[in-house]
Amino acid sequence: MGYRLWSALQPIVNLQTGSVLAHEALLRGAPGSAWESPDVLFAKATALGQRVTLEVMARQLSLKRLSDLAPTQKLFMNVDAHFPEIPIASRQARIDPKRVVLEISEQQPILTNPTLLRQVQYWRSAGHAIALDDYGAGYMGIGALLTLKPDLLKLDRVIIADLNADSMRQTIVSHIVSMCHDLGITLVAEGIETSAELHVLQELGVTLGQGYLLGRPHMQPLTTVKLPIKMLATQL
Repeated sequence: MGYRLWSALQPIVNLQTGSVLAHEALLRGAPGSAWESPDVLFAKATALGQRVTLEVMARQLSLKRLSDLAPTQKLFMNVDAHFPEIPIASRQARIDPKRVVLEISEQQPILTNPTLLRQVQYWRSAGHAIALDDYGAGYMGIGALLTLKPDLLKLDRVIIADLNADSMRQTIVSHIVSMCHDLGITLVAEGIETSAELHVLQELGVTLGQGYLLGRPHMQPLTTVKLPIKMLATQL
C-alpha cells in the first residue's frame, strides 16, 4: 500500500464529568485524498490481495499512538475477526496490554470462529480487555455476548440515533444498562451526535460515550471534553 497512512484518535468520554478515559484508534489515508476513507482503503487492499498487510499496518499505527496518550488513558484498537492469528504487536513493540482494549465487531464472524475464541482467551490472559463493538447493528446479539464474554460492550449508533424521541429505544437502552451492571460489563454508547441523545443517556445511567458530539477522529488526543448543559424548560 503506497499511500500515506495514519491513525486518528476519537475520544471515549465519561458522560458525567467530561474526562477522556480512552481513545479509539482509527485508520485513515492521506487527508483530502481518495484514500482518506478506511472503507476505500480496506476495499482496495482486499482487491489487491493485500488485506492482511493492511491489517498489520493498521495495528502497528494504532499502537504507536499509545505513547501520545496520557498515562492513565487506554487505547481501543479494532481487531478483524477474520484474521485472529495476526499478532497484536510485533516483538519489538513494547506495550502495556492492560492499556490496549481490543474491539471485535458483532458484525464479524464470532459464533463460528473457534480460532478467534482461542485467541480471545490468549489476549485476555495476556492482560488485554475485550470489547464487543457495534452491538445492536449485527445479527448475533445475545449469542455474541455469551460467546465472547466481553469486558466492554459498545452500543451501536443504530440504537442511539434519536434516542430522545423514541421510547422503545429508551427501554432497550435501560435494559442493556441493567444487564451490563449485573454482568460486570462496562457499557459505552457509540455514535452520540446530539445533546438530546446525550442527556437521555445520562439519565439512563450510561457512563461512557463516543461520537461526533464529544469529538471527531483527530490527530491530537484530548484529556477533557466540555459537555453541553441540559437546558431546562422555562415556565411562564
